[in-house]
Amino acid sequence: MKLGESLEDYLECLLILGEKGKIRSVDVAKMMNVTKPSVNNAMKILKEKGYVLQESYKDIQLTQQGHKLASSIFKRHQILTAFLRDILHVEETTAEEDACKMEHILSKETFHQLSLFYEQYMQKQEN
Repeated sequence: MKLGESLEDYLECLLILGEKGKIRSVDVAKMMNVTKPSVNNAMKILKEKGYVLQESYKDIQLTQQGHKLASSIFKRHQILTAFLRDILHVEETTAEEDACKMEHILSKETFHQLSLFYEQYMQKQEN
């Protein structure tokens, strides 16, 4: 199920914040540079889709389904960043920004082939 770029970015943010501890709406807003009402609207949608749990005025939690999807999105981001940085020698900040845009638009097939290429390339570099 395609969520769209914005909601995928929220899931990725929740995953990152969750690894550091509690996930609070104010921290999500700060990290994503959005307003707290925007976070609340996104959480409402993600809750309806079964990706997050949040009681009124409580911390946000990813569901198992939400964690799985967020991890997948984050992995795409990491691999794309590494590909741009390590193979194409794009500067780190630009690689991060471009990977964030690319992770939402690449097909599964293209991403899979890019991942395989990256892995093979890195193995050759190690030998």
